[in-house]
Amino acid sequence: MKTESDVMTTTALQSVLKQKPLGLVFDIDGTLSPIAPTPAEARLFPGIDTRLRELSRYAKIAILTGRAAKEGAAMVNVEGLTYFGTHGLEWCNGLPSPTNLVEIVPEAKAYIEPGNRIMDLAERELANEPGILIERKQLGGTIHYRLAPDKDHARQRILDVVEGPVEQAHMRLGYGKFIIEVLSPLKVNKGVALRSFAQKMDLRGVIFAGDDRTDLDAMEAVSELRQEGISGLSIAVQHHDTLPALLNQADLVVQGVEGMAATLQGILEYLKQLNGSL
Repeated sequence: MKTESDVMTTTALQSVLKQKPLGLVFDIDGTLSPIAPTPAEARLFPGIDTRLRELSRYAKIAILTGRAAKEGAAMVNVEGLTYFGTHGLEWCNGLPSPTNLVEIVPEAKAYIEPGNRIMDLAERELANEPGILIERKQLGGTIHYRLAPDKDHARQRILDVVEGPVEQAHMRLGYGKFIIEVLSPLKVNKGVALRSFAQKMDLRGVIFAGDDRTDLDAMEAVSELRQEGISGLSIAVQHHDTLPALLNQADLVVQGVEGMAATLQGILEYLKQLNGSL
């Protein structure tokens, strides 16, 4: 496990960057964007969009977020990328538009209606709970309690409301930093999405960066792809509350979104050198 100060001298990273086709896959919140009090307040770190746009000249780029694909795409707003939303349950090749629709895993469509009912219930029952914010998605949604004055109480209150209905609907709950998610029961996660992207793009090298519990699946997928002969490297963006398991799984650790932005710049400069663009 190395820090970003070692990033461009890392033989393993340079080896991945030399592969063609090359894939670069990124989480958004906590990776490309500082964590904000609410999802609506989050913004990309300055210059990230420009770097992504330049990097897309040299690599296939995917955004892999827990946000809805449409919201993640609107936040990044760079054309020519693949946008995966709801941890890979939905996707769009390029920016979504009336003629370029977000697609969803077909087997998941049966859970859209029960997911809506559960989110309706959550909105009614949790309306008066301080600091709880409900983010609806095409299927299910995310209940945030980062702003709750008593986070333990808020978490338990959310579970009291949704745990039973989720079980009855044969859906499942997901957990992250001060969030509880209402999800389909399908085995679709960031690791599955990353593998599908690598296969579709016939990647020979792939780099993934993320910061939260759900990113662990993608990091494990990178390790599996390495065993299958594809060059790969995973980057953990460290914050004060980053899971130890994520740091242990990562091949490289950078300090915060600022460290990730610097690493992106280093990757861009190295790719330019490789391709004779400097």
